[in-house]
Amino acid sequence: MNEKIKELKMCYKKLFGEGIYSKCYIEVTDRDEIVLSANKEGLLLLVEEIITLCENEQLGSHYHLDGAGMANKCDKPLVIQLIKAPWQND
Repeated sequence: MNEKIKELKMCYKKLFGEGIYSKCYIEVTDRDEIVLSANKEGLLLLVEEIITLCENEQLGSHYHLDGAGMANKCDKPLVIQLIKAPWQND
């Protein structure tokens, strides 16, 4: 699995590069439920961050989506965190 994650990260960087960051738009809105909305570039940036969490493999690693971070608009901060599933015995 680790090798596939590394390949995925390399493919992402090759396909999108650094130019994607300036085109990102991400918002987190608090309605009846938390809604994560983004343009294509913003969703791709989130994919990169999720790949990075998987690549690091450290339980508890997390990514903050808030007004101080990558979100352009944020009604309520959102955290994406790497955890172990109940059935995993590592």
